[in-house]
Amino acid sequence: MAKQSEIKFGNGLLGTINGGGERGPVIVSHGAGRGLDAPILVKTAERLAQLGFIVLRFNFSYIGLRPAPSAGGKKEQPELINAIKYMRKYGNPILVGKSFGARVGSFVAAERDDIRALVFYGLPICGIGKNPKPRDWSHLARIKAPVFFITGNNDKLCPLLQLAEEQKHLTTPYASQVVQGDHSFKPKSEDAAIELCVNWISALPPE
Repeated sequence: MAKQSEIKFGNGLLGTINGGGERGPVIVSHGAGRGLDAPILVKTAERLAQLGFIVLRFNFSYIGLRPAPSAGGKKEQPELINAIKYMRKYGNPILVGKSFGARVGSFVAAERDDIRALVFYGLPICGIGKNPKPRDWSHLARIKAPVFFITGNNDKLCPLLQLAEEQKHLTTPYASQVVQGDHSFKPKSEDAAIELCVNWISALPPE
């Protein structure tokens, strides 16, 4: 296992660093319901660290204090920016986000020129419940980095037809893969999703 260390950064944000190699930084952001210890995020970080990346997983500040993040991730976007500033010493970061973390990453990347690439595990195109209000994804047009979407074929928060419509906003190269499973790639495709993510990142051209 690659070396691991606990850190604090920003205004008391807690994170875990895996690895320390020369292939550049990756920042992994969690979904709304669970923090940096979610198994898919731990496994992703460990795999990327083994391949020579330095990977930061961190908790948005609401974890342990409130049951849910802010509306639209408005309070969490500055926290991801703090993570980017912390990791920039290693190069331009790759952002990997699970659900809510992917949404936050999309807003932040739309306003920056220093993001190397993005991976979205289960981008939450719509909310939960019957007839959820459509979300505005027009900001995807401002993302300059390549993007990789990984989606479960039974993901109620990311209907594939709706995802395809929102992907039309993108002006940057992107890839999209579907695995069997729900929003968390359950019951059996979490490892397949991780493999797709790690292979895509590993194949990115060096900076």
